[in-house]
Amino acid sequence: MFASATAIAHHGEIIQGAFHDAADKLHRGLVTLPFTPKHTTAFARITDNGGDISVQPPSKTKALGAVRLLLKDRGYKGSGLRIDLRSNIPDGFGLGSSTADIIAGLSATARLLKFPLKKRDLFRLAVRAEKASDGTMFLKRPRMVCQREGEVLERFKNSLPPFSLISVNADPDNPVDTLKYPPARYSRDEIAEFDSLRDQLRAALDKRDLHLLGEISTRSAIINQRYLPQPHFDDILEIARKARAAGVQVAHSGRMIGIMLPPDAHYTDRCVRTIQSGLLALGLFPEFHRTPHPYEG
Repeated sequence: MFASATAIAHHGEIIQGAFHDAADKLHRGLVTLPFTPKHTTAFARITDNGGDISVQPPSKTKALGAVRLLLKDRGYKGSGLRIDLRSNIPDGFGLGSSTADIIAGLSATARLLKFPLKKRDLFRLAVRAEKASDGTMFLKRPRMVCQREGEVLERFKNSLPPFSLISVNADPDNPVDTLKYPPARYSRDEIAEFDSLRDQLRAALDKRDLHLLGEISTRSAIINQRYLPQPHFDDILEIARKARAAGVQVAHSGRMIGIMLPPDAHYTDRCVRTIQSGLLALGLFPEFHRTPHPYEG
């Protein structure tokens, strides 16, 4: 007897910063960019090993910790469990590998044991297990989540507009250990700008305005460049601007940078070939993806 579940990666964030709530309290928050080309699949099964809970490969300790938290919360006293994880997400570059492992592992376990598990439950368990988590469990209609608190700051009414993405790892030899980097200490001016960008994001989603969305993600990337600098960032930004891309977005705690293009872009288009040539000239290896995130048409 077994159950399976799949969780997608993310390609960093549309925006990440510090934002005020309705009571004027400040929170660290972000809006995730889901990324469907990368994913983790988990297979959970009951074993006869005396109640032991294990995960394969054994290095996936955060997923194991999350499953143990779920079982403890639900008072599980049954047989042993084994969760096998299969993933094409590289670790340490801001693609959400550990979050995908956790979501897939929790979902497969809950399905196997017939535990009801809401998306908000998944988010809170993910934060408890890995200290900070993106919101990849919330698909179609994005949330602004407090990645270290396990709370949702805002539920947006509309989904992300469709767009294509040229993805590039800006520093493939230097993965980032998120928890070793202290959280950014934003200035008052930066926090004020983040609050403004949040209002603009709401408008961009309401209008399904890709160019405004690109401007917002670009500004967030520029602000956060001061705290976790991405190699080649200025060059990539200039390549995107010359090609009249909608904008750039980054993994604010990783190394991935995305150049946002219209949804009908094709890999043979001149602008796509120009961008890819510019990235190759920097010694980087781009990938082109059409509409790489789920959305409601």
